[in-house]
Amino acid sequence: MDLFRQTTLTAVLLCGAIVAGPAAAEPEERAEQTRLSDHLRRHPTDYAATYRYVLISRDLGDHEAAIGALERLLAFDPSLARARKELGLLYARLGAYQTAALHLRAALEAPDLDPAQKAQIEGVLPDVERQSESSRWSARLQTGLRSQSNASFFPTDGLFMVGGVGVLSPAPRRADFNAFERVDIANDTDLDAARSAQLETRFKGYATQQFHLASYNVGVFGVSAGPRFALEENFLPGASVKPYVTGLTSYVGGGNFLNSGGAGVVARLPLAGAALTLEPGVEYRYLGVSIGGPFASLSAISTGSAITASIGTIWRHSDALRLETRAAFTRHSADLRSQSFDEIDAQALARIDFDPPFAALGLKWSIAPYGRIFQLAFGAVDPMVDPWRPRRDVGWAAGVLVEAPVTREIGLSAAFEYARNESNLPNFRTDNLSVWFGPVARF
Repeated sequence: MDLFRQTTLTAVLLCGAIVAGPAAAEPEERAEQTRLSDHLRRHPTDYAATYRYVLISRDLGDHEAAIGALERLLAFDPSLARARKELGLLYARLGAYQTAALHLRAALEAPDLDPAQKAQIEGVLPDVERQSESSRWSARLQTGLRSQSNASFFPTDGLFMVGGVGVLSPAPRRADFNAFERVDIANDTDLDAARSAQLETRFKGYATQQFHLASYNVGVFGVSAGPRFALEENFLPGASVKPYVTGLTSYVGGGNFLNSGGAGVVARLPLAGAALTLEPGVEYRYLGVSIGGPFASLSAISTGSAITASIGTIWRHSDALRLETRAAFTRHSADLRSQSFDEIDAQALARIDFDPPFAALGLKWSIAPYGRIFQLAFGAVDPMVDPWRPRRDVGWAAGVLVEAPVTREIGLSAAFEYARNESNLPNFRTDNLSVWFGPVARF
């Protein structure tokens, strides 16, 4: 099987697993939901059966059924703090943030609420209250240390092709440590009272400072903005479309490397009771690369334009498990024909939430294994590297990310990743083992 078909098959299988997953588990859960519904009609105050019914209904995306069961339970006993907490969380998932906040505050004031549930409410209530505002800001700041086994990104075997002739590099590849900083800032501003339209603005920044290889210091800063419009509720509840503009600038070794700007459109299509969400999109970018002269073709990318078509999926199996995938095809048309290429990219991440080791912390911790595979196929040979063979790459990366919030504002994050790039040209055969960790602040 050729590389194109292999990569495409991987993307199809990843997306197919998302679509097939809920369908495979649903019949048994639907049957149990029906059985419990019949039971609760005869025994409406059976607390254990009600909470079991709520859990199954929530996993099936049937939030209205779960809310109805909890409302009936509270009608018999309004003092049930746990029922109010669960009701508040469900209303928040439906976007009814003011109602959600009322139930969460009532649960928080209950004298019999256990410390773990109290900590959980205190962790989510500020976010729920913020969502009820017409302009909502959020930020995530992270700093830390990172180690790399191949910080210089030299070929694995130290061999370079120059004009079709293999040359061993006199300088070996270098490992290094670096400090890093990352910031993500988001703002959503309602454009009408019904929240059928809102302006979404996103800013991302990332910078590194190498301990020994200063020429590999990196800075990347990007921004995007666009209105999100809700589609007709009777057509597909919760669906929306967002046109946007975007821009990016980056620096390597203290000098400007890449600037880009463009526009795109992305849709959000909830399916299967909102348990599954599809996000198809298309984007155009113009890219300007500062590297010129005789060595321009040795850059990772060169001045030109790129158009990308993609589809992402989010499958919420339960509150504790979420699976995300993305498959994309990019056509990069460069001023240098040898730097024009097609790229196929497929990636997946599974986020698993679990209780922290100390119940008083309240907020869930998470572990997220992830993987990515991509293929690059260049359109022409580069005589400076090899006058007979156009470049063909297949790369992959796998890792795991751990998030451990200590409070709602402060936590710790760590990750482990191994990445490898295989190529028909030795210049581009690399591998790199990375480990990074550091504190995280959220506002």
